[in-house]
Amino acid sequence: MQAQSKDPSDSPPPPADGPASGDVCLRFGSFVLWENQRRLESSGQPVRLGPRSFDLLLQLIKRAGELVSKEELLSAVWTGVVVEEASVRVHMSLLRKALGEPDASDGCKEWITNVPLRGYRFNGQVVRELTDSPATTLTRPPAPLAKLPVRLTELIGREADVGDVLASLDGHRLVTIVGAGGIGKTSVAIRAAEHCQQKPAMQVAFVDLSPLISPDHVLGTIARSLGVAADLPDPLQGIIQNLAGRDALLLIDNCEHVVDALALPITRLLMALPGLRILATSREPLRVSGEYVQRLSALAVPDAENVTLAQALHWPAVELLIERAKAAGAGGFEESDGPLLARISRQLDGIPLAIELVAARLGVQSAGNLALRLDDHMRLLSIDSRAALPRHRSLAAALDWSIALLDEDESRVFRRLSVFRGRFNVESALGVAAGDMDPDVAFDALISLANKSLVSFDGNDAIAPYRLLDTTRSYAASLLAQSDEHPALLRRHAMFMLDLMKAATADLPNLTAHDWGDRYAHHLDDVRSALEACRADPSDAKTAAALVTSSAPLWFHVSQVAEYRDRVAAALELIDQQSDPDRETETWLLNALIIALLHTDVLNPDLATVSDRALAGALAAESRVLELQVRWGRCTHDMFRGEYVAALQQSATLLAIAQSWSDPAALNLAHRVSAMANHFCGRFAAAKKHCETSLQLSGGARRTRTNMVGVDPAVAAKAMLARTLWIQGETTKALETASDAVGRAESSGHAVSLCAALYGACPVALWSGELELAGKWIRAMTDEAQRKGLVGWLRYADWYSQGLQLRTAHDPNLYVHDVSAQFASYDAPRREMLVTFCTDWVDDGMVARLSLGEGLWSAAEVWRALGRKSELRGMTDEAEGFYLRALETSRQQGAKAWELRAGLSLARMWAHLDRPQQALQLLEQTCANAPDQGDPAITQARGLRDEIARSLHLGHGGTRAAAGPPHADGG
Repeated sequence: MQAQSKDPSDSPPPPADGPASGDVCLRFGSFVLWENQRRLESSGQPVRLGPRSFDLLLQLIKRAGELVSKEELLSAVWTGVVVEEASVRVHMSLLRKALGEPDASDGCKEWITNVPLRGYRFNGQVVRELTDSPATTLTRPPAPLAKLPVRLTELIGREADVGDVLASLDGHRLVTIVGAGGIGKTSVAIRAAEHCQQKPAMQVAFVDLSPLISPDHVLGTIARSLGVAADLPDPLQGIIQNLAGRDALLLIDNCEHVVDALALPITRLLMALPGLRILATSREPLRVSGEYVQRLSALAVPDAENVTLAQALHWPAVELLIERAKAAGAGGFEESDGPLLARISRQLDGIPLAIELVAARLGVQSAGNLALRLDDHMRLLSIDSRAALPRHRSLAAALDWSIALLDEDESRVFRRLSVFRGRFNVESALGVAAGDMDPDVAFDALISLANKSLVSFDGNDAIAPYRLLDTTRSYAASLLAQSDEHPALLRRHAMFMLDLMKAATADLPNLTAHDWGDRYAHHLDDVRSALEACRADPSDAKTAAALVTSSAPLWFHVSQVAEYRDRVAAALELIDQQSDPDRETETWLLNALIIALLHTDVLNPDLATVSDRALAGALAAESRVLELQVRWGRCTHDMFRGEYVAALQQSATLLAIAQSWSDPAALNLAHRVSAMANHFCGRFAAAKKHCETSLQLSGGARRTRTNMVGVDPAVAAKAMLARTLWIQGETTKALETASDAVGRAESSGHAVSLCAALYGACPVALWSGELELAGKWIRAMTDEAQRKGLVGWLRYADWYSQGLQLRTAHDPNLYVHDVSAQFASYDAPRREMLVTFCTDWVDDGMVARLSLGEGLWSAAEVWRALGRKSELRGMTDEAEGFYLRALETSRQQGAKAWELRAGLSLARMWAHLDRPQQALQLLEQTCANAPDQGDPAITQARGLRDEIARSLHLGHGGTRAAAGPPHADGG
């Protein structure tokens, strides 16, 4: 700004005869500054300083070791005068020139340091004396206690943490809030102190140690905050005298870099002042007797990808992001912004400081654009903000500060740990980071890093309590990238993850799915990272392939199947690029690709070719496990595309192999496949038997690499059993089995298993007329398949949705017409399912398939639909033939549910044609052989039977009102 009052020129101070009695002198190096006389001497000789330069020096040495901003200096030295900020730089230059360079014994390299954009700091050690009696305590009244900083924004998501701090202070006199830089320790501490301040007679003082570069200035800073002169011979005694008999809370902020200098004064103060409580914040505990450590974690972030804005706002990290963004001038957010804001909060690990820094960008940048740019944390997290405290302007600066305090071993372990993307335990840390180090030394370094909060430690996590927050990891990774050990560490990490995934596979039969997930699921990000590292180096192709195949159970457990499919494809590409590809490795990858495609892209035209190629490779490798899984994949693919005869043949071969092998896991898989193939071939009794055998084996076989093809074995068996039971007429049991399968899958949190359960459960609910339950299950299947990219399962949800809409549409006739218009474009399996929902949805192609022995599971429904079609055309003889064929087929198959429907349709037509005796006889027979009371069709059949019986009793020829609804059937 332009000067409005001229700055007086510097001129020598007037000579003085000597120090006046009671004057204060400040000593540093060879210099003595006389405060009242405004005089500076060096080795007894006067130093020429102008009045502004003297005032600047006085301000700096009174706050020696602290960072003093330009604004503070302008306010103190040029009070009431508006000048340019350049005046500080000019006079500071003159001051540095007058002081010269410190001697080696002065304890600093320069007297005054300029920290760009932040201010100036005096580095020398200053001793304050009174000329009349150095030991005399100053008689001037103490300054008021340093007030708490005024919080300019609302504290979000920390109510519980504040409550915990207050509870801790009630029972402990020294409480330390420990956490990583930027995690919000200061904010929580200030809020807790504000609560304490509301208590009667409680006084609160705030001490900020962050500007200090030397522990020598700790005591003076504390004294000044408590209204005691910092330069007393014994500042501690002055503090004790000032606080004697008072209830006070001392909040000491940012202690980590001066921990060693705090133990003695804190201990002495707490012993001498029973009314004193101390609340400290630090990245590591103070290690003082009686200390109670309370660790502060990051704000909770959304645990799902696709969330609405309203759902995202339930998470404190997103709430903070939006609140700070609006304060920075961001406009309103739409519901579609929910996933992006959730993603940003996850990228920032819920770190409040990082969120606050990034939120400012949302004032000038869209959420989508910002989310894409958050990969480079260190660049984005060094956003300058005039409103932020200086230390909060850059997380990089905070990390620089912390790393500078580490010894060589700690630094080495810190940068090596950056290869971990997720949580890890001690064994993992030493397995990767120790390397050429003594394990005990590496362990001590890990513990030290955790104490310094550079490595986060969660004492409630018994499996993997350590991790690097993403921002910290990015910083450590940059240090590793600058070292010559970077490539070796990446390879060591990849090999460690490979060994770990092999151990995880070996643990499948020994642990429940839940326990297995607790132990291994958190390694997913590290597996990803290792695969990326291998992909970048073609020489690591075989390691990448081995890691992909060995980690299959992990990818399916966490329901990341679409990503796994792409990882497999990438590994296959690497293998194919080798001059001499390993064919067995290639076959394992092809098998993994088949399994993934069956869940994500079941109609992929390349699946058959891949299956044939994989089977040839499995036979050449003479691997029974590989052959078993490849045959399972080919069989399942045949079933999903409607090639049921081929699937039945494959299942027979697979079962024979498994029986010769006598491995329970192999038998479990073979019986599951056989159950499915027999079901779709209309062999329901055999399907039920295979399902039950599979379930018996599930109890003892547990999960192994052999039977882990994506779906929980018991869930898969129960899903197919539920469908089979319903068709056999056991409606109630079918619904119970379906519900059990869904419940089991839901409790596991396994998306693929849930889709498999709903694949069997949804049609059972629709056929049973349980529309509310069907709607719930169909929505769950749709949401899960969409959320996880399981397109192979999403198509079935679409089928079931059409069945539900038929029953709930405002105009069913219009809906039937709309579906009929698209019917020819549907694949055979879809048309087979739809005909069980509506007799209008049938075509000649379905009859042609029946002649080839395909689609037999719904054959009775096809014949019934054709009968209905003929009946509506008035071709009653032809209709009767189709209905009778439906009855015959259903009875041959033991499909009592289809038999009931066929009998009801034929009886209705006979009643309409004045053939009541035939209709009544058929209904009596059908009801006697009918399924249990759960099927709504039985209610319709009995109602029609009773109506015809009453009509005959009254002497009427029949009932012409019994034709029934035109489209939707009892199921």
